Amino acid sequence: MKKTKQLFACLSLMTLGLGTAQADYTLNLMKGVTKVSNDIYDLHMLILWICVFIGLGVFSVMFYSIYHHRKSKGHQAAQFHENTTVEIIWTIIPTLILIGMAIPATKTLIELDQVQDSDMSIKVTGHQWFWEYDYLDNGINLISRLDEASNKARQPNSGIDPRNVPHYLLNVDEPLHIPTKKKIRFLFTSKDVVHSWWVPDLGWKKDTNPGFINDAWTYVDKPGTYRGQCTELCGKDHGFMPIVVIAEDQADYDKWVNSKLNPVETATKANWTKDELIAEGAKVYEKNCSTCHLADGAGIKGTFPAITASKVVTGDIQAQTQLILNGKGMMPAFANLLKAEQLAQVITYTRNGLGNKVGDEIQPAAIAEMLPKKAGAKAEAKTEEKVVETKEKSVATLEKKPEKSAKKGAEKVEHSAEMAVTDLVAHGKSVYEKNCSSCHGADGAGMPGLFPALKASPVVTGDIKKQVELMTAGKGMMPGFGTTLSADDFAAVVTYTRNDLGNSVGDSLQPSAVKSLQSAKK
Repeated sequence: MKKTKQLFACLSLMTLGLGTAQADYTLNLMKGVTKVSNDIYDLHMLILWICVFIGLGVFSVMFYSIYHHRKSKGHQAAQFHENTTVEIIWTIIPTLILIGMAIPATKTLIELDQVQDSDMSIKVTGHQWFWEYDYLDNGINLISRLDEASNKARQPNSGIDPRNVPHYLLNVDEPLHIPTKKKIRFLFTSKDVVHSWWVPDLGWKKDTNPGFINDAWTYVDKPGTYRGQCTELCGKDHGFMPIVVIAEDQADYDKWVNSKLNPVETATKANWTKDELIAEGAKVYEKNCSTCHLADGAGIKGTFPAITASKVVTGDIQAQTQLILNGKGMMPAFANLLKAEQLAQVITYTRNGLGNKVGDEIQPAAIAEMLPKKAGAKAEAKTEEKVVETKEKSVATLEKKPEKSAKKGAEKVEHSAEMAVTDLVAHGKSVYEKNCSSCHGADGAGMPGLFPALKASPVVTGDIKKQVELMTAGKGMMPGFGTTLSADDFAAVVTYTRNDLGNSVGDSLQPSAVKSLQSAKK
């Protein structure tokens, strides 16, 4: 009797769940805000109802047979074996049902995999325990962590009621902004362990695996804020790396992009007092370091070393700085994750707080000298000067060569006058951003272990003919661009890669040479 009551209670809850009480007792998938998410929902409902009808049919026939052919009515069990007709029927019908289910399922899976012809690409990198976003079309880089209010409330004995924190554990300090009505391709990887990027409203989730690239796409019609989480058990703070995606109209998105590319310059102090560094460093430590080393610097024995009385922290400040900048083992490299000011602040804080009293300090200027340097204006000017000089030499050489015929002479003059090297480089940049940056990065740094860097690449800085052959035919994961790019685009992007992205070879490729090559291939 008790089990019967429990069964009826469950059935009642299910009935309520399919009706008005679904908001409180959610028993179904959510529809989401994208076409893909709605297609997945529709597929789910189609398969669900097929299973319901099959279940109803099978159990109806079974209960009917049991009731109407029971022993008390005088029925005798039939004695037969291997009825060919029955076996054919119960093989054909399930096969047809499975084929009927496979067709819409296959269409949806193909749709999920159609990342081609995207308007922009975003690389998502999982870290323990935060997300890093790289906008491959404009170079914006974001580090997205759990917001400060949630981080404080989650600490043991914080005294803060999580119910009073808006979007507790589902809010971040740097949301991911995307434009509406644009097809956006995501590339997923990881710096340490397996994470999983999941925003239910988008309709899918993707694992981020170290050394591998997964991809997916989305297209959001209406502006809104959509929240998600990491759905892979990636370590002790797995539950504290949420995802926030803000979809906004193109005009608002462009404003946000401009604010990131052209931030308002704030006056920075040349020299900080030790007390100022310590005070600000406590905030940097709480946000970036306390997750592993704990708020009091005690660490976790056998996993994360203590900061208090640490030989590294109380020893040579230069050695500690290099360790923080470059990382080691499970500790990430903070050179590209924190600003020089923040690094100086947190280093000074760890040496004069958390139970340590070394008494020294380090200034942001000293940190800035140790950070990786980007190509400056002088290097760019030197590259431009070399390009122009090489072009002038090439033209002079062509003019000195004797003309075997008026026709050949005219061809050479035309070849030298096709496009200036500076014009090729300028045009090549747009071609590169559209066709190459999603794999090799906007700055040509590539993705270690997956896509090679173009900066200082032996192929790009070597024989131009070999680079042209590689780009024409393709190799491995790299497609052949010999037939997909026009002669102008092909020549421009080759010239751009050899004279930008940190390279300064100085030579160039003209469209006429590409046209000759394409004609020969035909």
